[in-house]
Amino acid sequence: MARQKELQRREADTLSRKHLAGIRVRRQNLVYVTGLRLNTSDPQLSEKLRGDQFFGQYGRIDKIVVNKPKESRSMQPVGVYITYFDKHDAALCIDMVNGTQNAGGVIR
Repeated sequence: MARQKELQRREADTLSRKHLAGIRVRRQNLVYVTGLRLNTSDPQLSEKLRGDQFFGQYGRIDKIVVNKPKESRSMQPVGVYITYFDKHDAALCIDMVNGTQNAGGVIR
């Protein structure tokens, strides 16, 4: 009986979310950077990206997620998600970083 109720609850949850399938959530404090060439084997990479030499110079950072490539070569282009506390800091980061050069690649 309890198992059947659990299955019904899961089915109801799935049905209630179907209308969200085509919706994209826009967060104004989130920046996605592509084309950044970094040494992904560095254990302190996230902390370095938070620093004043990288993205920390544009404002207070809440969270950084680095999409590491499947192949573990050094200086491989990666994607980085940076969540700022303030949407104005994210906008400043985008304005300052977009189109700049990094180790032979263009950052977007």
